[in-house]
Amino acid sequence: MISRIEKLFNTLAVLQCPLALGAFFTSRAFSTPCFRLTQALKAHQNTFGAILDVGANVGQFALAAAIYFPDTDIYSFEPLPEAFAELTKNINGKERIKAFKTAVGDKIGQIQFYRNHYSRLSSSRQIDTANDNPRYRERRMTRTTVNIIRLDSLSEILNVQRPLLLKLDVQGMEKEVLLGSGAFLDQIDFILCELSLMRLYTDQPLFDEMHSFIWNLGYHLVAPLYLNKGKAGRVIEVDVLYARRHI
Repeated sequence: MISRIEKLFNTLAVLQCPLALGAFFTSRAFSTPCFRLTQALKAHQNTFGAILDVGANVGQFALAAAIYFPDTDIYSFEPLPEAFAELTKNINGKERIKAFKTAVGDKIGQIQFYRNHYSRLSSSRQIDTANDNPRYRERRMTRTTVNIIRLDSLSEILNVQRPLLLKLDVQGMEKEVLLGSGAFLDQIDFILCELSLMRLYTDQPLFDEMHSFIWNLGYHLVAPLYLNKGKAGRVIEVDVLYARRHI
């Protein structure tokens, strides 16, 4: 697990940006990891026409992305009603961020969802019984039903500009989101996804499988951008940026 000193240095690095400093004091969605992630993203790609923020939670990533990419349209997707309510409050007044109350996957309709007391861990997959990393020890869950859509069903609704980034923070459902992209995948220039190095959720595909899957879709790895540490400081997840290969 990340140490307090490391957290402090990460926060100080983020707060060097004046707009981030303002968000630190004014926004309930401020997240140091999301700001660090977005800083790293900016270093590799200076601009985006649009960002699809799939797995938005309460807007942590959207807030940071809106600061570092102020001219970018951001479309945030969050299925849980209580998290979505917080998301809409946190993006109030930010005209370039639009929110959708739905999960994204490989089907259209409804799916069973496990609502975790720590909402960022909520998923359509259950937490693996062997996972005892910090925060994942939170086992207070309730089952609910949420709406789900495919990205290719939105292709005529969203007037996205390129280059287009698909950001995935979907707790083990990355493959389903990509499978549901269909022909819309041709418009996605970059993929930023959180991939797991150990099984955190039941039947979750791990890094090697997902890396091969994304490569076969026509993308190459640009760089790892952020490491999430678990028990005893072990790296358990990595946020990875992929770019479309030009063949």
